[in-house]
Amino acid sequence: MIYLAISTPLGLFGAAWPQQREQFGQSSGALGLLILAYGIGRLSTAATALPILRRVHIRVANTGLCLLFVLADLVAGFGRNFVMLIVCFAVIGLLTGALDSLGARFQTLVRDVGSAGLMFGCYGLGAALGPAVSAIFSWTAGFVLAALLALLAALLAVRPQVEWPAGLMEPRHKRKVPAEATRTVPLVLSLLAVAGFCALEATSANWSATYLEGARGASAVAASLGVSGFWAGITFGRLFLGRVPWPPSRILTVGGLSVLVTLVLIALAPTRFAIFGFVFLGLALAGIFPTLLSTTADRVGHAAAGKVSGWQLLTANLAATCVSALMGLLVVRFGPQVIIFVLIGVALCALPLLILCTRIQSPDEPPNTAQRVVRPEHAP
Repeated sequence: MIYLAISTPLGLFGAAWPQQREQFGQSSGALGLLILAYGIGRLSTAATALPILRRVHIRVANTGLCLLFVLADLVAGFGRNFVMLIVCFAVIGLLTGALDSLGARFQTLVRDVGSAGLMFGCYGLGAALGPAVSAIFSWTAGFVLAALLALLAALLAVRPQVEWPAGLMEPRHKRKVPAEATRTVPLVLSLLAVAGFCALEATSANWSATYLEGARGASAVAASLGVSGFWAGITFGRLFLGRVPWPPSRILTVGGLSVLVTLVLIALAPTRFAIFGFVFLGLALAGIFPTLLSTTADRVGHAAAGKVSGWQLLTANLAATCVSALMGLLVVRFGPQVIIFVLIGVALCALPLLILCTRIQSPDEPPNTAQRVVRPEHAP
């Protein structure tokens, strides 16, 4: 539910901006400023799980952060001042980064591709709901929905019946991992692969409506529904990720190749097919980030996995922010048609890194540990 709540505004503002920008008196490229504000906020808290867990219980942290989310969503939805909107998205980014970091800490312990798919599938469901509500109703209705979901998440998180797996809470005096425990090559490849495909995911979500409407001539409603379809593809793929009878290496390889092929087809296909192409793009991207996150220990070793998972989130958010924000400048300079070419270029750079990640095996980890599930009895 938390991942459902934090993703609804993310899917909403990218899809609705081509129409909503007129109420703020801004250009299409001004979306880059909102993305930058959101990204800086998220970067600031992308690796805060361990400091948070040293001070407060995760139940208290999740509840408080979700309640702040309610307030930020309502201000963003009802306000009509662009500066205030930038501030709201910076706050939403701060809260999202902290909650996402706590979720990554949970997944590092559980180490299950199916569980990661369920978590991030809920993220995709929320991101699909936002554009759909904005297309059918309005920008304000989308943010009200996001606020209601955040309130429900807070109410669920505060329930004392929810128990957390042993080892999730961080001791105040944690034994330090030796520096040599983290090998350089697997670490760098992991960070770069995560950065490339998270940048693809975020940039596609934020700019696909602008591309479809500005470069391909789609209607505003069709463009918004195209974004919703993109997130629906991600949601479907992640919710059923645990049922795919493939090893993680095959999931990553097939997913990466499918992303590149789908982007090329979107660029070449007629507009009506390009809209549906974003559904398949979401489906192709769905398994990559959860699988990379769940197999972190396979590449860098169990001792360094918790630390590296935080670095991966930080790198993912940095790449997503930089590429998405830079796209605003490129759209102003070259027009919306540049969007698809940038996405193809990023995919071409990221795919070889992803394939190399599938060939790395840490000497202290047996093969395919992501398929061996450490299931807590009462996981939330």
